[in-house]
Amino acid sequence: MANKIIIENKPEELVEEAPKETSRLTNTMQKVADFDFNISRDGMLKQIPFALFIVLLLLIHIWNAHNVEKVIRRTDTLNREIKELRSEYISILSELMSESKQSAVAAKLDTLGIKELTTPPFKITQNSGN
Repeated sequence: MANKIIIENKPEELVEEAPKETSRLTNTMQKVADFDFNISRDGMLKQIPFALFIVLLLLIHIWNAHNVEKVIRRTDTLNREIKELRSEYISILSELMSESKQSAVAAKLDTLGIKELTTPPFKITQNSGN
């Protein structure tokens, strides 16, 4: 048997397809892509609290950045002051060490009329008479 192809000539019927339902996100993305920003007055009024919240967050962020800068400057100032005080401490300590030597003390006491002992000290003992 031979293959037979049967072609039926039926008039094409026009069938209207229902539009596909798209999600809200898809509609929003389509509007953004088309730059279609028709905002109603009611829609704008709904967004005012959110916009004020964003502005509040921005102000807090700016204040925090300034506060951090102030703390960093204060820390740098205190670190410089610590270095200066440490160097002053070291210089005063070395001065005190040099002035507390026996020869330096003897020279200072000599101007007051106090002389250095040349003989060693001796121990005084008491004999108890039993």
